[in-house]
Amino acid sequence: MNIALLKEKLEALDEKLTAEGIVDRRNKKALVLDLSDETHYDWQIPDRYLECYISGPALAARLWAEFAGADVEDKSSYEANNPIVMTSSAMSNSGMPSTEVVSIAFRSPVSGTLCFNVCTNTVGMRLEALGYCALIITGRLRRPTVIDIKKSGVTYNVSELFIGYTVSQIEALVGVSPMTTAMSIGPAGEQKVPFATVVCEGACTGRGGLGCLFGYKNIKSLCITGFDTSFERTGQEDDIKKAKETFSTVLSSSEYCHMMQRSGSSCLVKKSGKYGWAPVLNFSKRTDPRLFHLGGDEIRRRYGEEHGGCVGCPILCRHRTTDGIVIPGYEAILMLGSNISCFDMDKIIERYAQCVNFGLDPVSTGNVLGWASQATSGGQIVLLEPDFSFTDNSKVLPLIEMIARRTGPGEPLSFGTYALGQAFKDSSYAYTIRGLECGPYDYRGCFSQSITDCMGLWFPNRFEIDSTVVTRDFADWAVLNESMVMGLESYGVSSNLIVPTVVETIKHLEKRLKYIPKSVIKRAKPKLLASMISAYSGSEILAEHIIALGDRCWRLIYEINIALGFNMLEDTAEVLPEHFYIDPESNHKESSIVPYRSLIERYCFLRKNTIALQSVEPKAN
Repeated sequence: MNIALLKEKLEALDEKLTAEGIVDRRNKKALVLDLSDETHYDWQIPDRYLECYISGPALAARLWAEFAGADVEDKSSYEANNPIVMTSSAMSNSGMPSTEVVSIAFRSPVSGTLCFNVCTNTVGMRLEALGYCALIITGRLRRPTVIDIKKSGVTYNVSELFIGYTVSQIEALVGVSPMTTAMSIGPAGEQKVPFATVVCEGACTGRGGLGCLFGYKNIKSLCITGFDTSFERTGQEDDIKKAKETFSTVLSSSEYCHMMQRSGSSCLVKKSGKYGWAPVLNFSKRTDPRLFHLGGDEIRRRYGEEHGGCVGCPILCRHRTTDGIVIPGYEAILMLGSNISCFDMDKIIERYAQCVNFGLDPVSTGNVLGWASQATSGGQIVLLEPDFSFTDNSKVLPLIEMIARRTGPGEPLSFGTYALGQAFKDSSYAYTIRGLECGPYDYRGCFSQSITDCMGLWFPNRFEIDSTVVTRDFADWAVLNESMVMGLESYGVSSNLIVPTVVETIKHLEKRLKYIPKSVIKRAKPKLLASMISAYSGSEILAEHIIALGDRCWRLIYEINIALGFNMLEDTAEVLPEHFYIDPESNHKESSIVPYRSLIERYCFLRKNTIALQSVEPKAN
C-alpha cells in the first residue's frame, strides 16, 4: 500500500472540500494509544479534518488513513500497522435524541477492506467526558491486556489470567458499572476467529471481524471510566424547544416508532417473509409461515414490552423479557433461527446470548451453522454426530462454544463459510461477499440491499428493509440510503430516525411511488433532522449538508479501499454469490433473481457522478 500517495490524495481532497455545515466541536483532541510501547499521548486533530468530516465514520476514516502503517496490507505485520479509530458523535451530550453513537474504523481481517461499525452505546459520550472526540489505537500488545482509560490517565493491565474468559467473566473482573463501560472480546477473539466481534453493554459492536483484530492486538477489554451530563448552549433555548416539539409530534404519529416500541426490530420479521427477503434453510427459501412465531406480535405477546433501549433514543428498538434477558434484533432472529430451520424464540434467545458471551458475530455464526446444516444433510461433509439436530439447543449451544474456542467439530467451522467452501471444494452452500458471510437477507427480495453489501458497507437500507418505499430504481435508492446514513452518522445522529422523519413525512407517498417514483427520491431529504442538528448545535445545517457529508464519507472509503486493493467501482464482477442472480427457485409467490449486472452499472454511473463533483488529483512532485 502506497500510504504516502494515499495521504497526498486525501490532503488534496481536503483542500477541495468547502467548509459548509460545520458543527463546532467542544473537544478537538484524540487520545492515541501506542500498544507496542504501552504508552499514550494526546493528539490535536487538525481543524481542517473537523471542518470537512465533522465526526462519525467520515472523521474515523480520515484518521485511519492518517495513522495507517505503510505496510498495513502485509499480513505478517497486520495487527501492528492496522489502527483502530473510534470517534464520538459531534452531538454527543447535546441533549439531542439518538446521538450517543460511536463509529469504529478498521481494516477488516476478513475482507481486507476498510470497515466501519456504528454502534449505539456510551463509549463516545465517555470519551467526550474525558476531553476527547476520538480514540486511536496503534501497535500491538505483547500479552493479553485490559486497558483502563480514566481522567487520571491510561493503565495497561497485562495478565495471562485473562485468557479463555468469556465476555461476562471479563466484565465481572473489570467491574462494569454506571461510571465504567467496557468493550471486550470472548474466546473467539483470542482465537482469531474471523467473525469474532467486540461486545459492549450487552450488544455486539458490528461485523467485519473487529473482535479478531482485538485478538491480534491482544486487547482483552478496553474500559473507559467517565460520565457527563448534557451541556447547555445559552441563547438557543427557544430554538431547541421548538425543534423538540416538532420532533416529538412527528415521532408520536409514526407507525414505525409505534411498532419498534411495541416489539423492537423483530417487527421486521413479518415483513421479511411477506416481501421475500427472509433467509430460510440456508437461503434456499425466502419465506415460511412459521416466521409468525418469530415476529413482533408474537414476541410482544410472549415476552411483554420491556424496553432495553439506548440512552436518549426514542425508537426503543432493543427489547428484553420481563426477566431482563435480551431479545435479539431481527438480524440475529433470522440467522440463528429461520436460516437453520429453528422457529422457537426461546432457543434463539439462548443462541444469541451464547454468541455474545463467547464473542461471536450472531449473523455470521448463523450463516456458518446454515452451511453446516445444508452440507451435512447433502452428504458433502461429516463433521457432526449422526444424531446432531440444529433445532436442539443441547447440541447447538456447545457447538457455538466449540466454534469460539476452536475445538472439536467447531474448529473447522471457525474459519468461516468462505474458507469452508474452499476447503471442501464446493461453494454451493457458502454464501459470502468478499469473504464475509452474507447478512440476514435473501437478496432476491431486496435488490438495493445487495448493492450496499457488495460495496462492503454492511448497513441496512432503511428505505427497503425498514420501510416499503423501494419498488423500483433500486440503485438510486441504494445511493440515497448510503449518502443519508453515512451523512447522519457522520454528524453523529442514528440512522434509525430516517423512517419516521423522512419516509413517513412524504405526503401522498403511495400515489407518488405508483406514478412518479423518482420524485420520491428527490423529495426524500432529512430536513427535520437537519433542523434538529441546527437547533442543538447552534450552527446552520441544511439537509443538503447531510447528503454532501455522506458522499464525502463514501469518497473517503472509496479512495482508501483502492489503496487496499479493492476498487468499489471496478472490482464488482462475481462479488454477489451467484445463487442470488441465477436461481429464481424459492417458495415465495414472486420468483425473482437479482438483476446484478444492471444494478451495478447504474450504481457505478451514479457514484462516478459523486466522484466528478469532488474530482481531485494528487499534487505533482
